[in-house]
Amino acid sequence: MKGFWIFFDKLLYVMAVIAGVILVFICAAVCYTIGMRYLFNQTTIWIMQTTEYALCWIVFLSTTWLLREGGHITTDIIYSHLNQKTRRCLDVIMFVLSAIACGIMVYYGAQHTWESITRNITDVRAVTIPKWTVFCIVPFGSLLLTIQFLRMAWGRIAGNEGGR
Repeated sequence: MKGFWIFFDKLLYVMAVIAGVILVFICAAVCYTIGMRYLFNQTTIWIMQTTEYALCWIVFLSTTWLLREGGHITTDIIYSHLNQKTRRCLDVIMFVLSAIACGIMVYYGAQHTWESITRNITDVRAVTIPKWTVFCIVPFGSLLLTIQFLRMAWGRIAGNEGGR
């Protein structure tokens, strides 16, 4: 099992790096289109569509890594006044409910992706692309989130405070 978690953590790291590269691409593409519009009065039609899809990919590539690292914003005005046992119980409940929500996203995301593949649905805008290539990251990223939430719930049950 330890080998699985080592692989899982490396996968999360690689996905976060890919998300970072995509973010750099988005910044460069937007700067390019602004420069083209300002200097040459021309624009590129594919950049808006590409950056919209890239933002979706960034979210699902990086969210699990961010969750594992504890980087999400939390509101702890009540939580900080609870004792350790109550916090642990609340954490387990929250992590399990979050895993269930992400599991639902896996199901519906996979269903949508599969339908897009089988019906050959395309997105016809500036660039025509198969819709499944945009949304296949949703069930994959949600599956990893589900696994990480369950990992964190099990860690709290076992008395471990971290997500690893």
